[in-house]
Formats: sequence, C-alpha cells, structure tokens
Amino acid sequence: MIMNSSIAQRIRSLSFYAKSIKAGEQSVSVKLNDGPSLELKTGHVARFTSGAVVASCGGNAILATCVANKSKPGTLVVDYKQSAAAVGRIPTNFLRRELSQSDHEILLSRAIDRSLRPLLPAECCEVQVVCKPLVLDENGDQLVLGLNAASMALQLSEVDFDGPLATCRIVSDENSNIMINPNRQQCSKSHLNMIVAMKKGQRTEKKSKYKFFSSKFSMETIEKALDVGFERVEHLLIAMEGLAADRKPVKAKLRSVSGERTIGQAVENLARERLYYVFTNITHDKTSRDNEIKEILEDVLSSSDVEGMLCEVVQETFYKLGKKIMREIVQESNTRCDGRRLEDFRPINIDIDMYPMLHGCSLFQRGQTQVMSTVTFDSPSAAFHPDSVAQLLGSQRKKSFMLHYEFPGYAVNEISTSRAANRREIGHGALAEKALKNVFPDDFPYAVRLACQVLESNGSSSMASVCAGSLALMDAGVPLKAPAAGVAIGLLTDPTSPDENYRVLTDIMGYEDYAGDMDFKIAGTSKGFTAIQLDMKIPGMTRKQLSEAMAAGQKGVDFVLNKMNAVRSKPREEFKSTVPVFEHLKMEPFRRANLFRNGAYNAKMIETATDVKISSDEENMVLLLAPNKEKLEAAKEMINKLTIDTSNVQYSFGQFLNVEIAEVLNKGVQVVLPGGSQKVFVSNGQLSATAISHPSALGMKVGDKITVQWFGRDELTGTIRLSRRTLAGSNLRSTALKKT
Repeated sequence: MIMNSSIAQRIRSLSFYAKSIKAGEQSVSVKLNDGPSLELKTGHVARFTSGAVVASCGGNAILATCVANKSKPGTLVVDYKQSAAAVGRIPTNFLRRELSQSDHEILLSRAIDRSLRPLLPAECCEVQVVCKPLVLDENGDQLVLGLNAASMALQLSEVDFDGPLATCRIVSDENSNIMINPNRQQCSKSHLNMIVAMKKGQRTEKKSKYKFFSSKFSMETIEKALDVGFERVEHLLIAMEGLAADRKPVKAKLRSVSGERTIGQAVENLARERLYYVFTNITHDKTSRDNEIKEILEDVLSSSDVEGMLCEVVQETFYKLGKKIMREIVQESNTRCDGRRLEDFRPINIDIDMYPMLHGCSLFQRGQTQVMSTVTFDSPSAAFHPDSVAQLLGSQRKKSFMLHYEFPGYAVNEISTSRAANRREIGHGALAEKALKNVFPDDFPYAVRLACQVLESNGSSSMASVCAGSLALMDAGVPLKAPAAGVAIGLLTDPTSPDENYRVLTDIMGYEDYAGDMDFKIAGTSKGFTAIQLDMKIPGMTRKQLSEAMAAGQKGVDFVLNKMNAVRSKPREEFKSTVPVFEHLKMEPFRRANLFRNGAYNAKMIETATDVKISSDEENMVLLLAPNKEKLEAAKEMINKLTIDTSNVQYSFGQFLNVEIAEVLNKGVQVVLPGGSQKVFVSNGQLSATAISHPSALGMKVGDKITVQWFGRDELTGTIRLSRRTLAGSNLRSTALKKT
C-alpha cells in the first residue's frame, strides 16, 4: 500500500502514534492521556461487512460494523446494542437474554447517529451502523469508543462518508483542571463533562457535534477546554487518516435520477413565486403556512409540466426549493418568515398553579410551542433503581429526580398510536433532565417525577420543557439552586461561502430547524450553562460561528429567565397541602422487627388501613409517607399498638428475680415475671451452668418458683433475657423454691 506522502510525513513526526500491519490486519494506536492508548483495529473480524473496526482502550473493546445497500436510497440507522457478557454477567430478565433497547442504549445510538449524519451526502444509500461491546470494565467510555469505531468503520467502507471524525471526552474539576478521556471516578467528580466530535476541514477545523453538561462554567471556560480537546483530537484524526490511506476504500456513489435537472427547473417555474410569497407573508402561523405550502405542492403535482415524472422525486425537489427560498430570504433581508429579526424571540406566556391539587405545575408557551409540566412527590423508595447489570455497564444510576418528556401526535395535529416512548422522546427528556438536575438540590427528601407533556409544537419543545420544568419545580416548593431556562439557536450558511456568509438565529421555530444547518440547544442559569447539545446538518462550523452561537444562547437564556422571574422568581416557601408528609420514626430494633416480620404483615395492614407508605430507612428508623398529617398520626397510633411492649416491666441490669414456672417445654421453660402476665422463655442453656437436655433434669415443674437474673432485652429482637447460669449451684435440683 502506498500512503499519501503528506499524511505519512505527519505520522512519522508524531511520537504518540503507532501502526501495525499483520496478515491483512491493520491497527493504529494513539496516546491521548496518561492512561492506556486508544487503538483502532480492522481486518480481523466481521470481514463480510462494508467496514468493521474494533476500538479498544485498556480493558475495553467495542466493535462497530457498517453495512450499506448501494442499490437503495435511504438514510443512516445507528444501533448500539448492549451486552451483559461484556461485563461477565447474565441478564436479569426472565429469558436471561438481551431484549429491547434500554434508554441508555437509545441515548448512545442517538449520540453516534447525530455525530455521523452531517458527514453523509444528502442523497445517501441505505446505511446501518451497529456498535457492540466486546468487553467492558468500570472505566470503559462506551460513547467515546463506540463513536470512534463507528466513524472509522464508515471511513473504511464504500459509503461516501466525509470523514474521518474523531471523538474525545473533556472534563474539568472544580479547580479548572482539564482532563481528556478520564476514568469514571474522575468523571463523577467533574463539574464540566463534554463530548466533542471533530473533523479536519480544508481551510479550518470543523466541529460536527458537542454535548456538554455543567452547572458552574461560563462560555470562556468552555472555549478553553475546547482548545485542549481539539489539540488532542487532532492526534487521533491523523492516525485515522493514516489507517484510511492504507486501506484505500473504494467509495460508491448513488446513481442520480435521470432528468433531475429538468424536474428541478419545472418545479421552480411552477412554485418559486408562490413559495416566496408564503415565506414573506408574516401573517401566517404554522398551520396556515403549512396548508398553503401543501396547496402549492398539490397544484405542482397536478400540473402538466411534471406529467410523467416520478411523484416522489417531484415532492423532494419541491421541499428542497422551499428550504432554499426561505434561506435566501433570511440571508438577503435578515428577516425571518414570521417577521422577527435574527435575535428576536417569539411571544412568551407563562401560567403556574393552574390545578391546585397537583404538587406543582406550569404551562409555558413560546410562540406556538406549548409545554405543560407537573411535579409529583413520593417516598425515597419510589426512586429509580437500576438492575445490577445496568450498574456494571455504567448505563444507569439510582435517580431520585426523574424527568419524563412526552410528545404526542396531537401536538402537531397528527394521529399516533399510544406506545412506549420513542427515541426522540427519550433523547429530549434526557437532555432536559440533565439541564435541571444540575440545579436540583442535593439532599431533597422526596423522590420527584417531573412530567413534561408537549401540547403544541412548532420547534424547540425540549428547551421549552426546561423552562416549564423549572417553573413547575419552583411552584412545588423545590429549593432549586437557581432557576433554569433553555433556548434553541439556529444557523443558516451560504453554501458558496459557509465560513464567512452566515446568519445566527435565536429561538428557532419548526421550519427554521427543518431548513437550517444547526440546532443548538442551550440551557442554563444566569451564571452559566447547565446543558448544551449541538446537532449539525452540515459537515461542521468554525470556532467563530460557535462563539457567536454560544453568546446568542447565553443572551437568550437571560431573556427567558427575566420573563420567568416576572411570574415566579423563587420557590414556594411551603409545600402545598396536597403534598404528602413524611416522618422518620425512631424505633427499637425489636419493635421494627415486629412491624416487618412475617412478610411485613403488620406494615401492609397499616398501609391498607391508613394509605400511609411504610418503609425501612436507616438503622432503627422507619420512614412514613402519608397523604396528610391526620393519616400520619393514625398510622403512628396503629404502629404503637401493634409493636408496643405490653409487659411494662423494667428492672435493673443484673437484678435477681423470683419468677414462677408457667410451662415446661422440651427446650426450656416459660416463666411469669413478678407482677406481670407476659410469659418469658428461658432456654435449657440458661437454666444451668452445665448442659441439660430437659428442664426435668433439674426437677422443674409447673408452679415452681426459681431465681433468675435480669439481663435486659436483646438489641435486635427485643426478647427479654433471663438466666440462671451465673447463680452458684444453678446445676442443682430445684426443690427449695417450691410454691407453698
């Protein structure tokens, strides 16, 4: 193989780079931090695929495969499939095998998909990328390894992929120390956690994806971390280029439709003028604009000018023309199709506490995007608890704060079936949850579920969920560290000069997202960002464009926060009367044992009678969660009746007592304490200092009185402890204390 001379020269100058070629196998390894090198290896497994690469680092390895159907137009599909075997475990479900994708697998699939998609041509063949862990340890970064492996698999395949794309994780601790691809312990202590995917452009570095979660860092700190990350990622890019140059994959081009230019000209002649009017008529809302565009399309399809042409091709050409015209209008006039300037927001309306019975609620409206959020408090036992395999894979953690995002079909006037949450809902919900988790109190006593339901959607519903969620939490009385808001920033570039001629849009609506080049979701407080996700539709953006977009995002967050603060600027001082009350009840171990013995029979009986949830909390503590104070007191009264000691006898530790034998058993005797009616069992081992097999060996009968010593109660069971072992001559026959 002959490698490009410029690439070979760059590789030879890098001490961090290593290459290996062995019997059809090829690999490169790159040192990105003080830990193990990251290795990319191909040519040894899954060789029937269009491209297959194993990315490994330390004790971790992930296989990514690429399969393409060159004869069929389509799109990219990415599936990350978890493996319990990779961590040496058997799945815990009934069938003991991997079933449907978990939320974590879906989020990984979406992250890889969103990073790779901008680098594929618009007219792409059907492509599927599958990522499968082969082995993982506690420090395995599945997203970094999976994305690098998937990028390299596409680069080595016959797919026309404009790569390679290199990925790293950048974290920063509270002292602003920046680390690249840290271990899990370092990640858990970090305040900034960012995934960056980057490719090399002809004139400038381009970044196709960012995902960033933080609560304390400003825009300047982020850019400083990016500088370090880009420098390290460039090392990996050079190694990837070297591996691709060695393999020399032959790229397949999708055949164009015959007469495409003729179709385009015909559609433009029929629709351009009418579409231009639609996008310059600022009186249109989403519904009327969509209806007008649909009417124009129907007229185009029924025209004799397109007779004999493929309907699907005509429709696709029509929609491309609509995007093109909308972009031209914004580029020329700096005015958007609804009349706003580039930096303007849609009208914002806010309502809170619409339904007093709810623990907290809000309705956030931005333009024609409307989200209702509701807060529900429950006991700590209602928190999300993952299974052991998910914990080992690092995919899930215990969560006391949960945000669930719902996007029903009626939000966009469509019919949809009631099924489980789809990938989009899971992805948007995870982003909004991260945005609010960073301002959620660390020691809040309740488990909290925040449900965000999109009632109307015309763009940026995930960021509207952040705003609605923050308001609902404050309405419920959750002491947030600071109110949080979110905004979506868009980008329109001129295809002839994308780096110089571009427009940054604030608060993009649905069509601007559809026709634009970027969807930059930014959430934060007045002091910094809490979550950022950048999705590109073009191969990348420059640092200048990124800085302008982030500045617009921070300005937008501040604007929305001012609107929110005018309605509620701080949390409710007291919870609503409908919020459940809880109390940690201290109980002696023997009383708690009485409550939860026999399958927690007594606890369940109290729960049924009072509607109070009872759970074992810390040592000697029981947690009661009741709908109101009255039911809490009723539950406490029942607990006292069922677990209280009815004997009411207390003696000094070590005190000698004369007790009467009430019953003789094989393993001991039942005695009655002076002045009491409760029977106390004394085992054979405590009746004599020497071993006996039956109380009759000591001449004990019902009605006899014997001397015993009081040793209090057992700490765990509460059982009264009596003994004769310490008494002199306790092994003698008991005849002197017969009842007279």
